[in-house]
Amino acid sequence: MANGLPDGTAGPEADGCGGTAAHTGPAAGGPGRAGERHTDGRICVEGLTLIYNSGLAYETKAVDDVSFTIESGEFVAVIGHTGSGKSSLIQQLNGILKPTAGSVFIGDVEITDKGAKKGRRKKKGGRMASLADIRKEVGLVFQYPEYQLFDETVRKDVSFGPVNLGLEEDAVEARVREALGLVGLDFDEFAERSPFELSGGQKRRVAIAGVIAMKPGILILDEPTAGLDPKAHADILEMVRTIRGQTGSTIILVTHNMGDVAAMADRVLVMDKGRLVLDGRPSEIFSDGGFLRSVGLGLPPAARMAEILKARGFDAGREVLTEEILTARIKSRLTATGEASL
Repeated sequence: MANGLPDGTAGPEADGCGGTAAHTGPAAGGPGRAGERHTDGRICVEGLTLIYNSGLAYETKAVDDVSFTIESGEFVAVIGHTGSGKSSLIQQLNGILKPTAGSVFIGDVEITDKGAKKGRRKKKGGRMASLADIRKEVGLVFQYPEYQLFDETVRKDVSFGPVNLGLEEDAVEARVREALGLVGLDFDEFAERSPFELSGGQKRRVAIAGVIAMKPGILILDEPTAGLDPKAHADILEMVRTIRGQTGSTIILVTHNMGDVAAMADRVLVMDKGRLVLDGRPSEIFSDGGFLRSVGLGLPPAARMAEILKARGFDAGREVLTEEILTARIKSRLTATGEASL
């Protein structure tokens, strides 16, 4: 059963940020990863609170006592209505925003250590990493990332991060080739083209490639399909599947598209008014359409259609989350009854 978390307490996977949990997912830093890593792809959030304009008449609690653990290799979707705290939450996971209270651990690194703003963070076990190191490990792709493209060629834009890591020219070239390949762009075709001459979907792929070229163990995608046509939308989702399959990275997807969540996520975190109100598998989260509607959300299209069919006398069964599942159950019913239609 999905966990209702009215007090922002940890979900079933959370076991305390100070310890080391057994990792159930594939190891972060999968095939093709090189260089020192400061994290293992695990995220632990404990009592996280973020208040904007604290002490003023219009102060806002954007994130309210949120706790959870994401294990290495998990694919987790974060959903919630506009203003629920999703973006404020994820921007604290790589140090862009500093919490008012609580802790964020990336692997065994506490990135919310108040005593070392720009210095070295001390980790359990004595390893050290700076906040800059953590931002290399936690790649955050903002909504409409193509607006951040700036260089004259695709090659130069994607290589910006690796060059600033101090890598040798051959290593930079290898990373650019790999990153473009992962986002479905042929290096020989696109490397010397201007990113500003590409289609909207291609620009977005180039922007995402620039983050992937840093080889993050954790990849956070904030509405990666926003504003795209249906084909480009589907292409981006397939790209995300490829990235996960070939790198083993932990992936966090922030989206309003419940169909994408149902099709791709291992687990779903539901935010409402800054609080984590549900944490569970998609089949659990989408089993209660009434609750989701009460927090400004809805069901995946297939689950909604299953509701309509049930009201008209056809029960498609439980866990109808995708069109493929619904279609298969309708076909099975028609075959069993010999009916031409429902």
